[in-house]
Amino acid sequence: MKTFSKTARALLGREPVKLLLSPLLKWPRRADLHPGYDIILGVPWHLRHLLEANLMFLDRLDRSNLRAIHIVLDRSNPAALDDIRAGIADRFEALPLKYHCYSGLAGTLIERIDVSTFYNSMNCVTALSKIQSTHAILHDFDLYPLRWDYFERIYKQMVNRSLHYCGVELTHFDGLVDADRVLGTWGLGMDVGWLRERHAPIEIFHAIRRIRGRWTTLDPFSNSQLLAGHRRELVDGAAPSDFCHVKNLCSSYLRFSTGRHAKVAWRLHYLWYLESMIGGRDLEVIQRAMEAASGLVIEIDGTQIDFAGTDPTCANVLDTELERMERSLHGTYRPQIREYVEQFRCFLSAG
Repeated sequence: MKTFSKTARALLGREPVKLLLSPLLKWPRRADLHPGYDIILGVPWHLRHLLEANLMFLDRLDRSNLRAIHIVLDRSNPAALDDIRAGIADRFEALPLKYHCYSGLAGTLIERIDVSTFYNSMNCVTALSKIQSTHAILHDFDLYPLRWDYFERIYKQMVNRSLHYCGVELTHFDGLVDADRVLGTWGLGMDVGWLRERHAPIEIFHAIRRIRGRWTTLDPFSNSQLLAGHRRELVDGAAPSDFCHVKNLCSSYLRFSTGRHAKVAWRLHYLWYLESMIGGRDLEVIQRAMEAASGLVIEIDGTQIDFAGTDPTCANVLDTELERMERSLHGTYRPQIREYVEQFRCFLSAG
């Protein structure tokens, strides 16, 4: 019998926590579900100030069949949730927002564990326990829809083809490949009634599975997709241009805000752009810091950020994606944002 790798032992170490959580998590009693879909939007504690930026994109989309947007703060902190609600209530009156935070012993345990996979799963379980629609769509906090019918077409394809899952992209997380046909959870539609009947809440948490001879941990719902007895499809005509997904945003922010080296430092330029959208960042300050730099290190908010090793072509990616986001929100690529990106390009090239 082969011995487990260090990674496998670390993954298995989380299973006792799931055993503790299992009796604490229950689906609601069977109830009639209404046609339509709800959106699940988990809010990372450290990035809660950026919620408004995400909602700005949702506010401009077709919401013909949307019944509710479940905003789940990944903490047991009702006071903080009240602050969030108060901060955005006036601006997004047209959005059907519902607010949740963790409760009970399960919520306290998740906070003590302080592991991103548990937060992610608890967000899903918290929202799914409240949903009264036939369908739900997971929506990542750092994903910004650009296509007018982004959510509607996921829902309509699920209804028209009686699907259990429908998504915008395949995931390659931790060794998965296209042949596995596993849909990414960052934009995943699901049949709520079928899901509750098939899976207990604890099964929405990460799962350990051996794939092609390698032990791995899977995101919520990825393990379910590898089991038999369900129907899943990619959205017809799905394209990368349908949305902008700023991966590593949370981890980059955490490292920046705590003075640690940001492994994907250029993601911070997305962060500062998003903060500028909600009035919390003056991009001219960032530009002056880049202009004054003698190398690839700038100082922002008293923290030095080293961009050594950042490929200059990252500026091209930033340019393309911010232009798409700008045109989606404002109908044009605003000159001040174009200048911000151009200064970043010059900064990387000079270094």
